[in-house]
Amino acid sequence: MEGAGFDHQVVEVVQEIKPTGFLEGKLANIRLGAALLDGVVVAPGETFSFWKLVGAPTAAGGFEIGRSIRGGIVAGEVGGGLCQVSGIAYEAGLRAGLAVVERHPHSRDLYAEEDRFTPLGLDATVVWPNKDLRLANPLAVPVRFRFAVRGMTISASVCTPSLLPAAPLEIQRTDHDGWRTVRIVRRTPAGEAEAISDDNYAAPPIDLC
Repeated sequence: MEGAGFDHQVVEVVQEIKPTGFLEGKLANIRLGAALLDGVVVAPGETFSFWKLVGAPTAAGGFEIGRSIRGGIVAGEVGGGLCQVSGIAYEAGLRAGLAVVERHPHSRDLYAEEDRFTPLGLDATVVWPNKDLRLANPLAVPVRFRFAVRGMTISASVCTPSLLPAAPLEIQRTDHDGWRTVRIVRRTPAGEAEAISDDNYAAPPIDLC
């Protein structure tokens, strides 16, 4: 989209990067993933694909061993930590009015409340090559994603050539019988409720040491 100014920021999401095991590799992976996505433009009718833009998370591609959780087991894995990048991209995209083509929640709640960096229900796990995050642009204008990592925070913003309102999100959560059920509802510019997702997470969280 040559010539488009993208001077208007529709939304910005900022998250803390929590200290965990394999922190050095996790930070390196988050920085690299954010750099690979920074500046990407999604034209009207096009789709943002996390893995298409980031590519396979390999050591040859510059990724390091970060923390990964699969099947309830915490371990080190090349590319571990990228789920925070995909998750913040998901939330920013939702708030900017993009449409969900593919998104996968985690199977269990991974965090205690004091350790949570994003509301439950706004996560988006990615697993190469089977689970991707894909967001379509139904708007009449192109959007540009911007990502930045500063210290122990990551930010994601969506910018457009013309001023557009952000879409409010409502999070409806119910805890019951070892499960946490979360519904995400988005409000359209006309104020109508649009159901985005209904997710069930196993609880309580596992030991993440």
